[in-house]
Amino acid sequence: MIVERIDHFESFLGLRTAWEVLYRSDPEAQYFLSWTWLRGVLEAHPGQWLVLVARGDDCQYLGALPLHLTTLWSKSRKRIRNELEFAGRLFWADYGGVLCLPGHEADVLPAFANHLKRMSWSHLYMKGFRISDRRYELFMGPFADDRLIVEPLTQKINDGETDNMVCPYIDLPDTFDRYLVDKLSSNTRQKVRRYLRKVESSSDYRLTVSTPATRARDLEILEDLWRAMWGPLKGSKTDRLASMYRKIVARSLEDESVYMPMLWHGEIPIGLLASFVDWDKSRLLFFLAGRDESFREVPVGLVLHACNVRWAIEHGIRTYDLLRGDEPYKFSLGATGSVRLRYSLVRTRSGTNLNDALDSSCLGEALRMVDDFVRGGQAYEAMTAFYQTLATIAGRESAERLLDALSGDDEADHAQPA
Repeated sequence: MIVERIDHFESFLGLRTAWEVLYRSDPEAQYFLSWTWLRGVLEAHPGQWLVLVARGDDCQYLGALPLHLTTLWSKSRKRIRNELEFAGRLFWADYGGVLCLPGHEADVLPAFANHLKRMSWSHLYMKGFRISDRRYELFMGPFADDRLIVEPLTQKINDGETDNMVCPYIDLPDTFDRYLVDKLSSNTRQKVRRYLRKVESSSDYRLTVSTPATRARDLEILEDLWRAMWGPLKGSKTDRLASMYRKIVARSLEDESVYMPMLWHGEIPIGLLASFVDWDKSRLLFFLAGRDESFREVPVGLVLHACNVRWAIEHGIRTYDLLRGDEPYKFSLGATGSVRLRYSLVRTRSGTNLNDALDSSCLGEALRMVDDFVRGGQAYEAMTAFYQTLATIAGRESAERLLDALSGDDEADHAQPA
């Protein structure tokens, strides 16, 4: 078993064929591990990611683990440290995970964990870890290490009313009528039929779907509707969040992996949904909504979700995935199953990086920190960060010798990692 690290985009591009074989073969693979999704994520964030790939003795690719690397200054430890999380989180992926060829889990998953233990990081966040119990145990086993602490975390939102680790989904039948009859309550079924009929029979309303020709306009509408809908709640964060959502959806529209229906009243857009399409796994994943909440003549969200379900069924899609959060409306749409994600944190007992070094790919960022500390008159912090950088490049003894030579004082008391 060989585990390799890839952190250049061109090298990642070379994995496409093997990655797609892995993805199609792995029953636990999900959209946020797909080639299409990750290509967009990694290309948009150079220098912020790495991918671990596992190969067998015959060079066949057996697994892949994409990760996001960040570099921070610990104010409490007075050290630079590195954190890892799933790479998809760079584009706010709901799920994270590991690709693995079936039958090789017992080799691949511990190999990834053991490789991680040889790397340099202080925190490994596994938010939204979508993985079976067996695979989780295989992956997490090697982290039973005296140097490490493993913590299970939770994520509740909406004042604790919504569990964001629960992910409802709808198993779709062969026809839309069957969906209405089998999945919805009589009251919801009547509402869907009534309001779809109203929208589709009246010249006051129209339904459109985003195309390359309307993409620029539709993204503007998406951002405007989302900002109006969430601005009062998100406050000063609104513009940043709206811009990021637009960036994520724009990239997926370029990849032709988003289905985005929009409802209009006259010439005014009153709502839209953006959902990812995973043809390989036959899933439609509802990602984002924007609507005019002042419009009350029809239930815009219900109409658009019904359109999503109908389109998915017509195109042979088997699952409508409503992603994270157990909000009641998802079950009113017919969700009867759900997946529970995991949110695990592995951190070092010391609070500093494993293996007494920085991650090699963060040295440029570390030197920028040194420069910032020097400019800010923070001599201790600058010397500590510089020492950590040198020690990573040349080893601790060489770093100490170089700093002594530069300072001209063999007895200099340099800040060194504990």
